[in-house]
Amino acid sequence: KLKEVAESIGLIFFSSPFDNSAVDFLDNLKVPAYKVASFEITDIPLIKHIASKGKPVIFASGIAQEEDIELALATCRKAGNNDIILLKCTSAYPTALDEMNLLTIPDMQRRFNVISGISDHSMGHTAAAASVALGGRVVEKHFILDRNMGGPDCSFSIEPKEFKLLVQAVRETEKVLGKPDYSLSEKIKKSRAFARSLFVVKNIAKGELITPENIRSIRPGFGLHPKFREEVYGKKANTDIERGTPLAWNLIE
Repeated sequence: KLKEVAESIGLIFFSSPFDNSAVDFLDNLKVPAYKVASFEITDIPLIKHIASKGKPVIFASGIAQEEDIELALATCRKAGNNDIILLKCTSAYPTALDEMNLLTIPDMQRRFNVISGISDHSMGHTAAAASVALGGRVVEKHFILDRNMGGPDCSFSIEPKEFKLLVQAVRETEKVLGKPDYSLSEKIKKSRAFARSLFVVKNIAKGELITPENIRSIRPGFGLHPKFREEVYGKKANTDIERGTPLAWNLIE
């Protein structure tokens, strides 16, 4: 029934099995993925059985040492399953922000050649948004309708309004990340008018030399680029130039 309800509102339904019978039960339900909790990451026979189902496997690092992670992933891959997601997890409930070490997330991607993310037991949504900024692709967060309901996870679970803020923070983080891009939009190009350029700041008579006293790098950006300032010093004006005129090559010789 839970699976039917979840899928009826567009959610992906799966679970964390803790023994082989649970794996088979979930397999009969045709779940699309499995989660291996961090306290089970050393249960190699269980991981082997999960991996044999050929579905994506999500691991939480939690209590695992590096060699535990290596063995678990190797077991999964040996079973022919390379659809692996590894979540940076700190097994403290709730987790203090200064204990999370989220720079591990991109390191996991490089070190273990996996999709990485976060299993977040901290309060709020700062860590979730930061994990996405670091390349995390999956965010796991404990959710409860009302913390007053109680239960073992209630103290570090977030309520619906908080979860909405978390999703919003993650989506906004994705937007601001964008892509590497040094080009200028049309809107930004218009702002270049406020860049500095070379302007005449004192009246210059025809034949008079261009000097630091009669030109200056000021806004707006309608004159010569400031990089030409030293180059134009000592050149002569080929016409009378009024103060406030943007300096241009056709005005000097």
